[in-house]
Amino acid sequence: MPVAINKRLLNAKSAAEYLSISRALLYQLVAKGKIPSVKINSRRLFDVNDLDDFVDKLKKEQQSHNQI
Repeated sequence: MPVAINKRLLNAKSAAEYLSISRALLYQLVAKGKIPSVKINSRRLFDVNDLDDFVDKLKKEQQSHNQI
């Protein structure tokens, strides 16, 4: 029976799809330091945990703005 493996590192296309944004916006967020990435050889990869942290941070920021 095959074992399902969840990938921890995603390429830019998959990371953008995961966040429901364009690759261009993903790279803008990387350039601004809002989303970290790692490079392995010439490949830029994104940790799913970092993507989840980014979304959680956005949610907290938006909740705090809504309470004002």
